[in-house]
Amino acid sequence: MSLKTYADTQMPAISDPSKKVYQVVGTRVHDTKAPMPPQDKLTDAQLTGIDNWVAANAPAGSDPTCASDAPAEPTADNWEWPTNCDGTYTLLSHGPGGNDAPYMVPAGQEIHPQIALTAPWGSEPVQMIAWRAISDNPKVLHHWILYGAAREHVVGWAPGKEHNAPLPADVGLDMPGGSFTLDMHYNNLQGASEEGDNSGLEVCVLKKEHFRPKTAGVYTRFATFAISIPPHATDHTITATCNVTMSQPVTLLTASPHAHTFANHMKFTVQRASGETLLMHEGAFSFEEQGTVELKAPVELKEGDKVITTCTYTNPTDKTVTFGENTGNEMCFNFASYYPLNALKCSGAAGGGFPMF
Repeated sequence: MSLKTYADTQMPAISDPSKKVYQVVGTRVHDTKAPMPPQDKLTDAQLTGIDNWVAANAPAGSDPTCASDAPAEPTADNWEWPTNCDGTYTLLSHGPGGNDAPYMVPAGQEIHPQIALTAPWGSEPVQMIAWRAISDNPKVLHHWILYGAAREHVVGWAPGKEHNAPLPADVGLDMPGGSFTLDMHYNNLQGASEEGDNSGLEVCVLKKEHFRPKTAGVYTRFATFAISIPPHATDHTITATCNVTMSQPVTLLTASPHAHTFANHMKFTVQRASGETLLMHEGAFSFEEQGTVELKAPVELKEGDKVITTCTYTNPTDKTVTFGENTGNEMCFNFASYYPLNALKCSGAAGGGFPMF
């Protein structure tokens, strides 16, 4: 159920149309099995405020648009759209008519269409130095991943991740030319009508003559597909260990945790061959607020190191939750940017063929 506007709170609740959304909110904030919010418990004063608001039939207040209190888009302190782009392009989900025709998501369905795109800059590769998400219809948009012609992961988006983490001045992200696949995940299970969407991304690129000296890529195998979360499990932990096998050092720049709605905590560490353990990232996880974490300092990996990805879940349902791309399934990923391109190799985590989703 959408909670983006005051009007949304006055709609019939999808889970129980005899009630309005605000009434369900009043119940959900007291739910001990599937608490909302899932990470930080509300204080007694906050709960009292919500209870009083619900009891008063959810009045709008003096500013129902919340315009004066709307937070600015989250940005890193030093992130801004570059002024030296050789080209700025958009890559959008679309229906049969092209970019101007939205992709139509049927009512009552969760789908994963793969949209074929052609690079608007042609067949030559470019370096991407910035991207920002275009979220056309948040009612149905779950996440997307952009793949190159060789099915290499180029960039991905999930809620809360509106742009790339700042790149060092000497690093650009590899952006191949030719064809792409924009792999969309739409969820319109609760919708009463089909919804159109033209989501995707805008990119700022450099052409070959202006390439930065270091070309980065995104590593996708700090992950595991071996997910099995028992019914009613609390703080169930799943770990993936990636044994670094390449002979040349590589440098990690960012961490980008990705999971679904059962996950509540993510942790990424490096265990050195010497025995030293380095914490790259640790924090609460919420599906609605995912993002890319710029490492406080770049991390150099060498042969013999281990990258450990730890995902923690709470499963309030009566069913075992396993790996999959639908909302009712789970994932455990750290999509990490690194350089030099194609140099990072490891064994042990995310073995077998990498699924395209």
